[in-house]
Amino acid sequence: MPNPIIEITDLNKRFGAIQATHDLNLTLNVGEIHALIGPNGAGKSTLIKQITGYLQPDQGEIQFLGQTITQMSPASRARMGLAQTFQVSSLIMEYSCLDNVLLVVQARSGSSFSFFVAVRDDANLIQQAQDFLQQVGLSDRQHLRASALSHGERRQLEIAMALALEPKAFLLDEPMAGMDPAGVKQLIESLKTMREQAPILLIEHDMAAVFELADRITVLDYGRVIASGDVESIRNNKQVQVAYLGVAS
Repeated sequence: MPNPIIEITDLNKRFGAIQATHDLNLTLNVGEIHALIGPNGAGKSTLIKQITGYLQPDQGEIQFLGQTITQMSPASRARMGLAQTFQVSSLIMEYSCLDNVLLVVQARSGSSFSFFVAVRDDANLIQQAQDFLQQVGLSDRQHLRASALSHGERRQLEIAMALALEPKAFLLDEPMAGMDPAGVKQLIESLKTMREQAPILLIEHDMAAVFELADRITVLDYGRVIASGDVESIRNNKQVQVAYLGVAS
């Protein structure tokens, strides 16, 4: 039996005359990458904002780790282990890659930020941060400021910081956006590592990456789920081909 980490039931969200989320049901199960795709305006980001608590649904329920979180604040959801990346960059540009990850490791350990200088001398915390940087291929960039990184490397650093949170679920909003092919390849490998730590709900327009990574794909169109299934079932779904994959009807 599937073991849902996130379970969404009959979710609805309206903005005036526009129904952005329409009777939506979705699960994210242990150990999987569940991709959420659809044309611009399909309601993907609106759904993520409802899961993270930045938007309140009009109707429906969101459960995380078996607990109803529909009315919880974003901070409370984050403390439970819900990690979102890529919508707003959380990098401190004047800090090195190592220091950016160290801040997350320090926060997770419960240390006060006022003692960050001391943390920089803590061999155990430094090793943890270096391990996360190694997982995303940034070991040789650890002493560079975030401002000196390429766009793709900044995305990799955000992945390292997300891993350092040790969350129960990742919500990734278009992590491949703006990346060159080499960066996409590296990030795909990083996401495969991430899914071993926690399941991933992935919004992504790069369909080659989606088809390589996803265990399940859910397709949204005008706030409705029009299809959900494994890669082959989505590839061969005529409605999906017309609505999103650019195949003529």
